[in-house]
Amino acid sequence: MAKKTSIKMIPLGGVSGIGKNMMVLEKDNQMIIIDCGLMFPDEETPGIDFLIPDFSYILKNINKVRGVILTHGHEDHLGGLPFLFRKINVPIYGTKLTLGLTRIKLNGLAGTDRIEYNEIDPQKALSIGGFHIEFFRVNHSIPDGVGLIIRTDIGTIIHSGDFKLDHTPIDNKYTELHKISRAGEEGVLALLCDSTNAEEAGYSLPEKDVGKTLLDKFDKATKRIIVATFSSHIHRIQQVLDVSAKMDKKVAISGKSMLKTIKISSELGYLKIPENLIIPINNIDDLPIGDIVILSTGSQGEPLSALNRMAMDEHRRVSIMKGDMVILSASPIPGNEKAISNTINMLIKQGAEVVYESIAGVHVSGHAAQEEIKLMISLAKPQYFIPIHGENKHKIQNAQIAQSMGIAADNTLNIQNGDIVKMNMNVCRISGNIKPKNVYVDGIGMGNIEDMVLRDRKMLSKNGVIFVALGIDINKKKIILEPEFSMRGMIFIENINTILNEGKKILADSVQNCFEDNILSKHRIEDFLLDRLEKFIFKKARIRPIISLKVLVLH
Repeated sequence: MAKKTSIKMIPLGGVSGIGKNMMVLEKDNQMIIIDCGLMFPDEETPGIDFLIPDFSYILKNINKVRGVILTHGHEDHLGGLPFLFRKINVPIYGTKLTLGLTRIKLNGLAGTDRIEYNEIDPQKALSIGGFHIEFFRVNHSIPDGVGLIIRTDIGTIIHSGDFKLDHTPIDNKYTELHKISRAGEEGVLALLCDSTNAEEAGYSLPEKDVGKTLLDKFDKATKRIIVATFSSHIHRIQQVLDVSAKMDKKVAISGKSMLKTIKISSELGYLKIPENLIIPINNIDDLPIGDIVILSTGSQGEPLSALNRMAMDEHRRVSIMKGDMVILSASPIPGNEKAISNTINMLIKQGAEVVYESIAGVHVSGHAAQEEIKLMISLAKPQYFIPIHGENKHKIQNAQIAQSMGIAADNTLNIQNGDIVKMNMNVCRISGNIKPKNVYVDGIGMGNIEDMVLRDRKMLSKNGVIFVALGIDINKKKIILEPEFSMRGMIFIENINTILNEGKKILADSVQNCFEDNILSKHRIEDFLLDRLEKFIFKKARIRPIISLKVLVLH
């Protein structure tokens, strides 16, 4: 009889912050991947579009990978797929809507026609390598989400996915608690549990509560209504459409991602659009302003989103008018608070009435609060509890909930991205860390950006840049082009001209120092001058601008 081994688990994202969710499970040289998401940047990563997991470990073990299983269709769970599938091609497993959104995401990628899509039926189990997987439906802010019951000869692991308990779900499909309970009776080795809302007491509010609030706000509006939400929040979009139809209003859509999601969701039957409700955005001026609802992207203050362009009066079809009601029907993703606040302030400045989560019930979470987490734990009865999907503060709170339910502190793990977790019936421990890098996507570029680059971007945003050029004759050892300064993005400094004139003298003296010390290499001269000038500017002005210094050399 073959000797049983441990299960190896490595989170490549999703346990050191909100987003970038990706989990690797490995056993007997076979590997499955759960989710492959992205993370939105914060003020510490200026100029970055988003972050994705480091795929290095997967690429080193590509022959072991048996497939990617997607829990649901949100960007933080599937947004990294186009970057992963540039490197590998393995089967993808997901429910009907999740696969529909994935096809849109991977459309146009080289080799797309060779990708094997496998639709998950939550009522049917499947085997992938040495993993026998049963699925259970979960309530979340997008339809067709699932959690996983992963059975192996070592033990059973439950992966909750993103979940909540909603007793009045929009699609009338409930979290399948009976499957979790059955697994718990049979024995669960480990529960990997969503931690996003572990700090919230009680229960998460039902999605239908938002519909009641929207109805009240729509009834009070006298002019146009603009609703911004996530393009993937199908249940929220459905409620906006239903309330609009009830109030006899027409809906126009703004934002490419919103248009794509609505199209695929309605085609697959997950979004019910009343007949003649939606009109082209170009036709909004043909109707009375009180009859118009605009459904828009931009609930997170994204710079290129439809709502942000409206706020900046740069939208091609929509200019904010006094009396417009703008509803931000989403909660801020950590790191986006400032961008959202700026968008709200710009909208108010243009005369809009802005309604958002902290002042009105226009959003409810799609994640479990403390009492729902307790129910999950009581049904699963896990030997080990591993919080996932959250920052450290969320995971610690989740672990404390588990301990309050009788799980020993030694049996709860606070894991970080890259941790190698090995578990069997006798042990669950972190045996090391693969040290994943931060992988940033900036425009069409993708890769690890050195800390120095991010440091420079922060300095540039705060202190501006100084361009310096001068020319020297190496043979005659003299300056032939006096230093010239050009500044961009600099704050006003009262005596800046005096400082720059002193700077020119510093540079001239430094060039002579180079000649005297026989430093004649262009790069060595530039490094020497740059060091002197940076120290001088900081001493005189107490700022650290980026300095771009070029020396033209005549031999």
